[in-house]
Amino acid sequence: MRTPTKSERKVIERLFREYTLEELADAFVFPVDPPTEEQRLAEEEFWAERRRQMANRTPEELKQSKMLQIKYQILNYIDQIDPKEHWNFQYFLNEYIRAQDKKDKEFADDVDVKPYVLSQYLNGHRTPPKEFLIRLELHSNGLIPASWWLRLLQKSKEAELMQDTAIREQESKHVKNKIELTL
Repeated sequence: MRTPTKSERKVIERLFREYTLEELADAFVFPVDPPTEEQRLAEEEFWAERRRQMANRTPEELKQSKMLQIKYQILNYIDQIDPKEHWNFQYFLNEYIRAQDKKDKEFADDVDVKPYVLSQYLNGHRTPPKEFLIRLELHSNGLIPASWWLRLLQKSKEAELMQDTAIREQESKHVKNKIELTL
C-alpha cells in the first residue's frame, strides 16, 4: 500500500475535520444521489410496463422462462463450492418436469422409462444411467447438456459424502496407521 503524499494527507485531514465518518462513507463508498423526480417516474413506468409484459406472457413463453431459469440455476449450482443441501439432482429433475406442467407418468413416457423407475430417480433411490442423462439432454433439445446432469449427480454425491458424519465415524474404526503429516 502506498503512502499518501503531503497534499493528499492535507485533503484527508480536512475531510475528517469537516465530515463525520458516516458522511464520508455515504459520499465515497456508496455515492448514490437520490433520484430526481424524472428518474423516479421513468423507473415506475419501466416497472409498470415490465409487470404488464410478465402478465401477458403466453404459456409457451412462460415455459421457456422456467426452462432458462432451471438451466442457469443448474449452472450456478454445479459451479458452487459449497452447494445448498436441498438442491441436488432430484430437485432439478423434479423442477424440470414441473416446468413443463407434466405429470411424472407423462414425462416418463416422453423419455421412455417406466414411471416407477422415474420415481426412484426422483426420490434418490436409484442413480440414473448415462442413457437417461442423454435422454434428458435430447428432451431439452440441448438446453441442459447430459454432462450438466452428470455433474449434478456428482455434486449431490459430493455433498452427501461431506455431510455424512455417521459413516465417517463408522469407517474410522477400519483405518489403522494413519499418515502423520506436519506442514
